[in-house]
Amino acid sequence: MEVSDFTRTIERIAYGRVEFVAVEPRTNPPFARRAFFRVRLSESDSDAFFNSPVGYRAQFCMGLENGEHQNREMVAVLTPTCLAAVRNGAASSSQELIESSLRGAAAKLWIEEASLAGLEGIHIDYMPWVSKYHAATRGTLAEQAARSLAFNGVLAPVGRCLELKGGWIASDGTEWRDPAKAHRSREIRDYGFT
Repeated sequence: MEVSDFTRTIERIAYGRVEFVAVEPRTNPPFARRAFFRVRLSESDSDAFFNSPVGYRAQFCMGLENGEHQNREMVAVLTPTCLAAVRNGAASSSQELIESSLRGAAAKLWIEEASLAGLEGIHIDYMPWVSKYHAATRGTLAEQAARSLAFNGVLAPVGRCLELKGGWIASDGTEWRDPAKAHRSREIRDYGFT
């Protein structure tokens, strides 16, 4: 089923079912933890989310602030479903951590990257990404490494799950922002992948 705007995509994702919940530890300093959810969707909803011309990645192409805003909207829509999935079995300290993590500025949605297995070629004909795909073996090693993201960016994987990862919460209750993810929005816009 085709979607005409991102609001419709958000509505469809809201019907996802949480099939896995965890609190992930960060194993190297600074030590922190975050909420992790795997949300099951239909293949058509997953396709609309990731590959549609008005989908998640397209929102970042329309503007970094727009993409970040839409990411927050999707996290907010899924938060009640995620919290309901943990309410009965989690200790109150875990619930507090999970709630803080989901409120974190770095909370995000993404595909389950296993859905990329076996895919190759160009599925998404978006010229900024296709150009980088073709240029990924030219230039300096740093330029090649950055452009290599376009190898996955031009793919159109259709999985059955999305991953919702909350922000990293340190032992003092504050959010720790991973500097390696500081350019996530720009990478999605520029390469279609992060």
